[in-house]
Amino acid sequence: MKLKFFCPYWGMSQLPLEEALQQIKAAGYDGIELAIDPDVEGYEQAVPLCNKYNLLLIAQHPYAKGNTPDEHLHDYTRKLEMIMALKPIMVNCHTGKDYYSIAQNVPFLNAAAILAKKYQVPVAHEIHRGRFTFCTTTTTQYLELFPQLELTADFSHWCVVSESLLEAQQDILDKVIPNCIHLHARVGYAQGPQVANPAAPEYENELNAHMNWWKQIAQEHIKAGKQQITITCEFGPPPYLPVLPFTKQPVASQWELNLFMKDYLVKNLIA
Repeated sequence: MKLKFFCPYWGMSQLPLEEALQQIKAAGYDGIELAIDPDVEGYEQAVPLCNKYNLLLIAQHPYAKGNTPDEHLHDYTRKLEMIMALKPIMVNCHTGKDYYSIAQNVPFLNAAAILAKKYQVPVAHEIHRGRFTFCTTTTTQYLELFPQLELTADFSHWCVVSESLLEAQQDILDKVIPNCIHLHARVGYAQGPQVANPAAPEYENELNAHMNWWKQIAQEHIKAGKQQITITCEFGPPPYLPVLPFTKQPVASQWELNLFMKDYLVKNLIA
């Protein structure tokens, strides 16, 4: 099975997109994961630029707005369809709200499923704080309603929400992992979504816990006969990346953390 690595544009937006793509290509990534707001002029230029550098595009959809669930749903659906029309290989969605009821979040999942079928583009709903997937138990409730629901695995968020490494929740992870079609390789811990540096010995337990979950996802892909797994190395910039007091100097390089993660997964994800 092939590992397809994506670099987040998150943290690189100080660079023009084309310059970032050149850097991403030179570093050996297969593609970019890029948040796209269809209300921003020129958003559609991402596709020809990615094609120019022979890079795959995973589009992120985090920008839906609305003061009510209905307003939010309308904006979510409108923007998702515009993103789908670009034909990325996948859309990674920030879907719904943690404070919406199940009945209020379900229409978002229905809308995404309809558009995924229409455009033949997979939609992966990201496990994320603030969204319908904000914790383990509520996510399994949605899986009961939507057994084919496809997810982006970012378990760092669940570590924060539960203030743990999910030690007592393996039975829930076993239910969720088969539905994870995309992986965000960021290591979280009980008090935050991102350790300062996954290579540091003091974070060995956190790295091992995440690697065990990621290996389970890889094995599920192999079991299902899939030829590849998509992975975004998603250590983020400040404030995800800790900084020193007063100077606000980052304690590590976001770029180097993601390269470390890519190399580590190449060596360790599939035995």
